[in-house]
Amino acid sequence: MFGEGFLGRGATFGADQNLLVQIGLGLLLLIGMVFARRGLYRAHGACQSSSLALAIVMTLVWMWPSFREIYVPDLARGIANRTNVAVVAHAALGSVALVLGVYVVLVAGTSMIPQRFRFQNYKAWMQTLLVLWWIAIGLGVLTYWFANG
Repeated sequence: MFGEGFLGRGATFGADQNLLVQIGLGLLLLIGMVFARRGLYRAHGACQSSSLALAIVMTLVWMWPSFREIYVPDLARGIANRTNVAVVAHAALGSVALVLGVYVVLVAGTSMIPQRFRFQNYKAWMQTLLVLWWIAIGLGVLTYWFANG
């Protein structure tokens, strides 16, 4: 089931699947943005929090184990090539986006964050997060392309 991929780049099935899931999650975030602009905040919250939850699952199930098994040994030996640079940039920015996403969801959707740590300008935080998320997706696509080219 997780043998050869289906996108024709020589990647595994899991890598191909993860790539498409991540792009789909990015599109779901854009749909959520449209909902927010139309004042449909419940639908917006459902899109954004669902995207975040699935991204965390995919990170824990697919991306972190792949990073640890495939890239960490080369990085530990100091091997610097375009794939390793892309994967480190993707991992770093993707991690920031996930942590920031959790923070934004907790502030926007719960009362768990103390008032002194809550932001007031929701739009600026959410727009920043959306841009960071799409840059991370772009770096993930670049990583996929370099690693399977």
